[in-house]
Amino acid sequence: MSELIGKISKTIEELKEEEAEALVKEALDKGVEPVKILEEGIIAGVRAIGEKFEKKEYFLAELYEGGEIAEKLVEIVGPKIPKEAGGARKRVIIGTVHGDLHDIGKNLVAMQLTMAGFEVRDIGIDVPPMRFIEEAENFKADIIALSSLLMATMMNMSEVTNLLKELGLRDKYKILVGGGPINPALAQMFGADGYAENAVEAVKVAKKLVGLGEN
Repeated sequence: MSELIGKISKTIEELKEEEAEALVKEALDKGVEPVKILEEGIIAGVRAIGEKFEKKEYFLAELYEGGEIAEKLVEIVGPKIPKEAGGARKRVIIGTVHGDLHDIGKNLVAMQLTMAGFEVRDIGIDVPPMRFIEEAENFKADIIALSSLLMATMMNMSEVTNLLKELGLRDKYKILVGGGPINPALAQMFGADGYAENAVEAVKVAKKLVGLGEN
């Protein structure tokens, strides 16, 4: 069965959606544990795509396509996994800050975080500071992830961190920021706990922020 799982991972890495779907269904039919298919097949395949992205063998288009393939496969496997199998997952609220209507980068980060095992709630674009906090409170989030693609809107990230301080909630959440104009120095100025240049890096930083390491 390990050979079949390996094929699932490889076909995802090679962006062969139909072949990967057929292999996942075959594995389920043969009684392979759904959690094993998810962790050693689907997530391993996504991780391989991320490694190729980091080596510049794949680009954003392939990264996005791989995430979409994995999402479809998770829809097949997910209902077969016992509720208690994965245990409690770390939770992330993600959105594009007030005034910014861009969502491609945010969507890609949300997808990669989901594939890495985080429970993600995407609250969209043009999100006011207070809504980030309200959603984080309702969702019992561990991380608030802020995205901005415009220099004109990136300063709105600090509105979220400042409001958290005013409400006495700053220590309750880890703040992760990213987007076109952001860099580590700006992230620090905005009061963020972490900065990620791209979606693959966002997963690594998010895991580190909540004590999960990089594996």
